[in-house]
Amino acid sequence: MNSLKKYWADLQPRERLILSWGGVIVAAIMLYAFFFQPLYRSLSAMESSLPELRSNLVWMRQTDQLLENGGLAGARQVVDGASESLLSVIESTARRAKIRKSIQQMVPVKGNAEVRVILEDADFNEWLRWVDILYKQNAVDIRQVTAERDDDKQNIAEIRVTFIRSN
Repeated sequence: MNSLKKYWADLQPRERLILSWGGVIVAAIMLYAFFFQPLYRSLSAMESSLPELRSNLVWMRQTDQLLENGGLAGARQVVDGASESLLSVIESTARRAKIRKSIQQMVPVKGNAEVRVILEDADFNEWLRWVDILYKQNAVDIRQVTAERDDDKQNIAEIRVTFIRSN
């Protein structure tokens, strides 16, 4: 430490001033680079993700509202197509609900007692309306369902569902 004090004392006043200002500038650059720049980047990232998060929230609220207001929990009406096979009921209602284009595969299981359906790029709101029709008008229930939302498109999902005829 004595050698540093001796070195500082041996400098000319002009050299001390240059080194002092250089130290202040280096400290300011380091403060910006290690504190303020990461802070601004994280704030910017949060601000840019906010609209997407808001659209996700709107989508979730719409889906929740559909389920609460006469969605799957609504009372059933007169059962149509009770004599038709489950597969044909699903096919015909999918066409009427304009969701048939999203259906990639329909497979009857357990002697036509169940039907597995795979939908890709399906509008989730249209799918909910279709399921509501199946439930209320055709006494068709869901045994199992998985839905994976497409992050790039709003309300679009890949859905795998197994339907059964309820009694």
